Amino acid sequence: MPQIIWGGQTGCLLPLLIVFNLLFGKAIFNSTSLWLGVEAALVLIFIIKIHLFMHKIRQHFSSGGRGSASDSRSSYGKVVDVEGKVVEDNKKLN
Repeated sequence: MPQIIWGGQTGCLLPLLIVFNLLFGKAIFNSTSLWLGVEAALVLIFIIKIHLFMHKIRQHFSSGGRGSASDSRSSYGKVVDVEGKVVEDNKKLN
């Protein structure tokens, strides 16, 4: 299913649109007010997207998600196999 422009996998599309509009918007829209309005809307969407992205990152670390810093501190100095089980020192590895 395709994503809308402020959704999931846009990558660098929004900053590219902001720069493109900043450089060529006046020629495309033929109106200074419309050009600046579109630029302001793109920047506002970009700021909201950054805010939501940072919120997701903070939420992930505060909930102790998989691979968080709390998991790495608890297993410090232990040998963990591929399945996530702690390997005892006296066991032989084949």
